[in-house]
Amino acid sequence: MNEQDSESLDSLRESSVFELAIRMAENKGEVSGTLHEHGLSEEDFANRFPVLAKVAQGLPDVPDEAAPPA
Repeated sequence: MNEQDSESLDSLRESSVFELAIRMAENKGEVSGTLHEHGLSEEDFANRFPVLAKVAQGLPDVPDEAAPPA
């Protein structure tokens, strides 16, 4: 991963876990949770990890839990 610039993502292992979590997220809510776990704001995420931010942009919003499955 070439986008290593966060203090909380110092090690290669941490940054790999972070990248995998973003890429495996099924919705923007999961991405938000991952950012919170790593102490990153959405703005910092977009600035420091632009490729992953584009991946996250393409995800659906948090699903409405009250809505029945289609």
